[in-house]
Amino acid sequence: MSLYRAWRPKSFAQLVGQDAVVQTLTSALAAGKLAHAYLFSGPRGSGKTSAAKILARCINCVAGPTPTPDNTCENCRAIIDGTALDVLEIDAASNRGIDEIRALRDAVKFAPSAMRMKVYIIDEAHMLTKEGANAFLRTLEEPPSHAVFILATTEPDRLPVTILSRCQRYAFRRIAIPVMIARMREIASAEGTEIDDAALAAIAYRADGGLRDALTMLEQAVAFAGATGGRIDERTIELAFGSAGREQAAALLDAVLANDPAATLAIIEEASDSGTDIVTLTRSLLAEFRNLLVARVDPNLLARDLAPEDAERATRRAPEVAQARIVRALRVLTDALSLARSGGNPRLELETALLRFVLASEDPTLDALSARVAAIEEPQVRKATPREPPAKPKGKATEKASLQRVRAAWQSIRAKAEGHRQSLRAPLSRAVVEAVDERTVTLGLPEQWIADALKQHAAIVERAIEDVLGIHLAVRLRVDGTVRASVPTPESEDPDELFNYATEVIREKR
Repeated sequence: MSLYRAWRPKSFAQLVGQDAVVQTLTSALAAGKLAHAYLFSGPRGSGKTSAAKILARCINCVAGPTPTPDNTCENCRAIIDGTALDVLEIDAASNRGIDEIRALRDAVKFAPSAMRMKVYIIDEAHMLTKEGANAFLRTLEEPPSHAVFILATTEPDRLPVTILSRCQRYAFRRIAIPVMIARMREIASAEGTEIDDAALAAIAYRADGGLRDALTMLEQAVAFAGATGGRIDERTIELAFGSAGREQAAALLDAVLANDPAATLAIIEEASDSGTDIVTLTRSLLAEFRNLLVARVDPNLLARDLAPEDAERATRRAPEVAQARIVRALRVLTDALSLARSGGNPRLELETALLRFVLASEDPTLDALSARVAAIEEPQVRKATPREPPAKPKGKATEKASLQRVRAAWQSIRAKAEGHRQSLRAPLSRAVVEAVDERTVTLGLPEQWIADALKQHAAIVERAIEDVLGIHLAVRLRVDGTVRASVPTPESEDPDELFNYATEVIREKR
């Protein structure tokens, strides 16, 4: 029997990583409050079907309804073995049409043959056709008192709201990396498997929050190690499943942050020659920079996504890297990943992106210049207030509230605003900073629809300006068909002003 089936949780106490769901369900069962329909939604392998089968036993246990089924009575054993006539598991992907749902609707009318309640577990419920969902809705509207429906889905938004509104909804979370490692360690120990923590972490990262996937990979790794002999380590996992690019991504991070272009290209070449998928490597490097950014904001947020030693390493390193550099790396890598997916050469896109980042001092774009200026200013800002930007009275301008200053910081402002709302990316890319006065920044726009899109979210842009510059400026929009429909480049509009400004800031900070 497969590991994930042999170790399927048999009680809510054994259901790992879903504490909120477990607490709510057990409290309801203890109070005798049983709903007629439940919706379990969440990523694959997070325990939805296991929880549904546990709930079925809670309802029909001879000692129940109870939050702790004994799993030894006749009813519990029948449900565990899959032979219970009154607990039916239906795959909606295969039984999705109106005819199958009509058959279910007819069958549900009859009383249970042996148990307290009839329980219908409908897996992949989002696969029901429109007609099938409408037919099922009739049953949910007037359910018989002896029936309970448990719907499980990875895509609850695809279900009609009329069905959603008639179900108690429980959201299952991706299982945290440390929780998966601990559970796999427990199972490996019970199975007599020798595996080190680095290998368990490598499996957990590949499983992406799904414990079922993790246990399947663990079983495969055991089989692979049995053929080759020896203890399972991280190298064994890479041989069995191929490289995930994590080691190369860590090496790339070191080379990039050290501004070493030769080492950067050498690592990419080595990764390519060893068969590592470059798109996967790009994603892994993006994750490394993302971890640094999260660690600067709140290191505790890394606890779910990383193994303890990886979280500690990111937390230790984050203060050494300027936030502006991290944000710029995320932007250039995201662009590289997008271009690679849309048909570009993944290796060339990654090399180009990283060289642009490493050789920022030779990059004449506004993005690079803004990052350099922000990196120079950041230590002073942190010294003034470690967790917040320097306090500035709202509505009051300072000597830095100049056209050149706002233009130089525009890319950082855009990044902040787009981080809050991705839909702002297109309209902001076509906005030009035209004028700045004591209280207002004027954005020139080529078309009215862009102004309409920005007008709804002007407050987000204003907050981004205040976060980056420490100055509150109201956003004013001006539509002018002669405005260029692209990101403004001050080098071509007024290179002397921008160069002089950057020179003065650098001189002042030195």
